[in-house]
Amino acid sequence: MDPTLVDRFYAALALNSDRLRIPRGPDLPPDMLSDERLPPPWVRWKVIPGRVSRSAFRDWLNDRGLHLPDDFRDWFLARHTLQVDCGILRLAASPSNKPFADLEELLEWDEPPIRSRQIFPIGDEALFNAGPLCLDLREKSACPVVYWDAEAQEVSAPVFSSFAKLLELAAFAMETELRLFEDAALMEQFLALDPAGAGGPGAVYWRGDAAEE
Repeated sequence: MDPTLVDRFYAALALNSDRLRIPRGPDLPPDMLSDERLPPPWVRWKVIPGRVSRSAFRDWLNDRGLHLPDDFRDWFLARHTLQVDCGILRLAASPSNKPFADLEELLEWDEPPIRSRQIFPIGDEALFNAGPLCLDLREKSACPVVYWDAEAQEVSAPVFSSFAKLLELAAFAMETELRLFEDAALMEQFLALDPAGAGGPGAVYWRGDAAEE
C-alpha cells in the first residue's frame, strides 16, 4: 500500500485534537503520552512509529488461522495508536505495550461468521451502532469492508471496496470536518472516490437509508 495514504490518514486524524485525547489510566504506555497538560482526567496521546515486525504479525495471524489483506497489515504495522475514532467509524488501536489487545477483544464477538473466520472485525461501525466493522474474508481477492448487523444477524453489503479505500474515504471525511452528512456535494465526492464500494453497494448505508430498512 502507498505509505503516503497512511500518512494522510493520520494527518487527518490529528486535525481535530480531541481525537488525540484520552482519560488517564494505569495501562497507558508512557512513550505514547505527550507533555501537554490537560484538565483531569484527560491526557493527550501521540501516534508513534510501529514496532511490531511483519513476522510477529504473521505469527499472530497463523495462531488464529487468519490471512488478512496486505493493505490492512501495512496500516496496522505502520503506527502505534491508543484510539482511532474517525467520526464515521472506529478502528482497532495498537498501543505500544499491547499492540494486539483491541483486535483480540474484537475477536471475542460471539457471532457465527466471526467464529468461522468468514469476516474479521477491525473496529466498530459508528453511524448506527450496529456492530463490528469487518474485513470480508469470503472475498479472497479484494476483501471489502462490511459490518456485522447484530440486530438483523447478517453481514452488510460492502461499505468500502477495500481497506485502502476505507483509509482514503475516512481521511476525506475528516479533512472536510465530517460535513458530508450535511453537504450533498461533499457526500457525492465521498461516494465517487469508491464506486465499487461506498458509492456502489454501500451508497444506501452512507446516505442514511440503511437506518430505515
